[in-house]
Amino acid sequence: MTVLAAVSAAALALTGCSDDDSDSSAADQESSQEAAPEPESEPEAAEEESPAAAPKEVEVTPPGTKLKIGEQAVVPYDRAGATGHIGITVTGVSDVDKAAFDAALGENGDADITPFCVEYTIENADGSDLGGSYPPDLVGTTADGGETGATVFGADVEGCAEGVAPDEFAEAGASYETKRVQGAGPGAAVAGASYEEDDYEDKPIVWTP
Repeated sequence: MTVLAAVSAAALALTGCSDDDSDSSAADQESSQEAAPEPESEPEAAEEESPAAAPKEVEVTPPGTKLKIGEQAVVPYDRAGATGHIGITVTGVSDVDKAAFDAALGENGDADITPFCVEYTIENADGSDLGGSYPPDLVGTTADGGETGATVFGADVEGCAEGVAPDEFAEAGASYETKRVQGAGPGAAVAGASYEEDDYEDKPIVWTP
């Protein structure tokens, strides 16, 4: 009886150990399956940035061209690192208050100069980035395109102040308005304007009524 009891106890112990090993193996297998790393997804292809559109070709107005107020001239633009092509349209000429003009010029004023305001529009002609650029300086002319007997530089009077291109000025067709104070000597009047910069110095583009 003593021997049988010992054998039975040993058998029970062995059986219990076998069950534990089976459960442990199953648990390890389940844990291994749960811990299996998910396959790494392929990185998304980086979106290709579309290149900036190249400036379009434009037809430049020849030096010496005569235009009527309201007509546009297209000229090269190269100032302070901004290059491209702009359209210039003189839209009109208006009077400027003489007292305000004299006050603006101070000691540089001249009683014989009659002030006028040349009004014009600048357009981005080819889509170049011309953000923040300054307009060209037009010179006042008489009704027949001649000299007025007086030239004014750097005078801003209320109602006739220079405009500047917006920061975002890189689209063909975008435009802004600007003005420039010009003067005339005794017996003359400003009625038109001319563009005399760069290649147009000797043969300016002239706008008349």
